[in-house]
Amino acid sequence: MSGHVFDKILFFRSGTVLQPFGRKMIADPILAVVIATKNRADAMQKYALPSLDRSEFREFVCVVWDATDDDSTRRAVGRGAWSFKIDYSKAPRAGLTSQRNDAVRHVLGSYPDARYIVFMDDDSALSPDALNGAFASFRESGASIVNIRMNSTLPSSWRSKIARRARRLFKLNRHGATSFLYNYGGGEDEVAGQDADWASGCGMGVAVSVFRELGVFFPEEFQRFGGYALGEDFAFSFFIFKKKRGRIINSAYGHLLHYAAGAARLNIENMAAAKWYNFHLLFDAIYDDAPGPKMRFRLFMCAAALKLLIRARSADVFSVLKGVFAARAALRLFYQNRDARSLMSPHEEE
Repeated sequence: MSGHVFDKILFFRSGTVLQPFGRKMIADPILAVVIATKNRADAMQKYALPSLDRSEFREFVCVVWDATDDDSTRRAVGRGAWSFKIDYSKAPRAGLTSQRNDAVRHVLGSYPDARYIVFMDDDSALSPDALNGAFASFRESGASIVNIRMNSTLPSSWRSKIARRARRLFKLNRHGATSFLYNYGGGEDEVAGQDADWASGCGMGVAVSVFRELGVFFPEEFQRFGGYALGEDFAFSFFIFKKKRGRIINSAYGHLLHYAAGAARLNIENMAAAKWYNFHLLFDAIYDDAPGPKMRFRLFMCAAALKLLIRARSADVFSVLKGVFAARAALRLFYQNRDARSLMSPHEEE
């Protein structure tokens, strides 16, 4: 061990490691919880870290990969008397997918006994039994990905009640997806242990073998129109399901609450560009060796653009069109140098 003590934190070569208070440190954790964060110290200190402190499962290390502009997140990590091991690092690259990929490489290199990685958002809270449920689900099913089910933090409204009834009527009470990339989730109505087509990024468990043996990583190209990386969770998990024949299931028990701290979404132009660009790349990656439902996909993308305006309560069609044209130009540039088969390949730092 090399380094010095500062604000109750020990500095190691691999990053900053906070020793747990009141419990014996797990020397060789079997599970790593990765939190990729930027400028959300308050949310992480309020939601994510306290929920991990209450976790019934203890054989884990929390890897915080921080792209915050200042030291607020590092101070938040060091401020609490957490009862679990935290491995903090300042991210060399900002962006949700690149941060997650770099954190994965860190886990693979620093924790050789880790078999599973759970990705959670800084503004999410896991139930005390969530990690136990994810771990048990992996062990019992041999799945590649476990989806920790999300419960709503918002009071029920007439819209949510209608949506729940519609999901039941059309049998959409699962994390499903169509061949033309329309994805849907059933929320609290989803069945524990149920098979799924994709998993949510704010509570996604991934077997280490996905990275180590399949060589699949989060698509960093999805950051082109903003570090938020729209749709990266669906793209990564659905690619594993559809292209690599990996099994995805809902966790046997446990859940998460997502409090949506905000300040992460994009403006209308960039949102339209990201949606058009990211999902076209994913469609080509899925169907790189077989014909896909192109007409239905095109109709779906047009409907997605309309839905963006409705959700934004805006009639700014001009911004949507600007976003689409920017995405089309970016797609042409992408295909001059790469093909869709490289979308999920690991990005090596230059």
